[in-house]
Amino acid sequence: MPDDSGGVWIKTAIVLALVVYASMVLTAVAGFRPAIPLVVLPPAILGLIAGNSLLGGGRHSGKSPGTPPGRRSGPPDRRLP
Repeated sequence: MPDDSGGVWIKTAIVLALVVYASMVLTAVAGFRPAIPLVVLPPAILGLIAGNSLLGGGRHSGKSPGTPPGRRSGPPDRRLP
């Protein structure tokens, strides 16, 4: 039996998610109004995440980019005479 390191489970989850989403779209088209937010929110959230990625957002663990190597940040050293 080949070891695919969980790839089958990821593909299964994606397929099941698409089936559930398609069934929610079908119920919304059939006139079940409470299903409409469940149909609208996932694409909206994915669009916001994609827009953040396209605009260069993302995690940077709260650190600023910092200064280039070789340059010091902060005040210069003051030596006593």
